Amino acid sequence: MVGKLIRRCRNEHGQALVELAFVLPLVLLLLFGIIEFGLALNQDNADTNVANLAARAVSVMGTTTSISCNGATETTLTAWVDCEAAATGAPTPSYVCVADTAGTTPSSTYTTGDPLEVQVSSVFHWLSIISGGDRYIGPVVSPTSTITASATMRNEQDTGTDSFLTPTCTTG
Repeated sequence: MVGKLIRRCRNEHGQALVELAFVLPLVLLLLFGIIEFGLALNQDNADTNVANLAARAVSVMGTTTSISCNGATETTLTAWVDCEAAATGAPTPSYVCVADTAGTTPSSTYTTGDPLEVQVSSVFHWLSIISGGDRYIGPVVSPTSTITASATMRNEQDTGTDSFLTPTCTTG
């Protein structure tokens, strides 16, 4: 009887289950971390694409005060970028600005041949895959990060002080 009890204590049934219970949370944490980082990188790429589209449009627009996007006429750069972001599947930007970066500080001179920089920022919500996109996990609000992308292109047309090109970026 004592021998039976000793054999039973040395039995390794269930060992794999216990090891799984220890390792599974770490593996899931690593997996979700990789997925979240990939989503953040995807959003950064989408913001860069939208900034490139905006920089190209701004560099060739000249003195035009409006640009068409999906059949709608947009009269501000921010509205046009929002429309382009929706059309390309990018997140809606939280901030858009443009500046002539030929001098030491960004300005709104927009002279032909000068580099024009467009900056686009959006908010990334971490843990959205776990929360199901609700951005809330129980009573805790998920953390956010601001993702900023920029693109610079040569100004092809003298735009002067075009009302479409607002706001002006304050930092280069």
